[in-house]
Amino acid sequence: MKGFIVKLTAISLGIALIGWLVFSLFLPEYYLPVLPFLLLFFFIVTLLIHAYQLGLAKKDIGKFARSNMLITFFKLIIYSVVTVIYIAIDSENAIPFVVCLMLLYLIFTFIEVSEISKISRSKKG
Repeated sequence: MKGFIVKLTAISLGIALIGWLVFSLFLPEYYLPVLPFLLLFFFIVTLLIHAYQLGLAKKDIGKFARSNMLITFFKLIIYSVVTVIYIAIDSENAIPFVVCLMLLYLIFTFIEVSEISKISRSKKG
């Protein structure tokens, strides 16, 4: 778990740096003040879900496999609710928000799936 936290923190800091460069040099008109909080939100959700799935994998790999799809579904529901709330509050900036949200979703999902796959393979083999 400690290695995952370090990796997740490093990637989040890298995303923050890249985001700062992109929005300060190339696309300042699309910067939204909520984006750092969105990055923090993805960091926290990914960390909590990973910790929960890690606990499931250690106890019962069968239960882990069955609950994985349900966890992914609830994660999508949480992200959808955040998106709908933001768009309801600031519909003028919906497109930049959704683009940033989708990029973060893809990056963090890739990290989460690759780590969980490693754990799942080591438990089966």
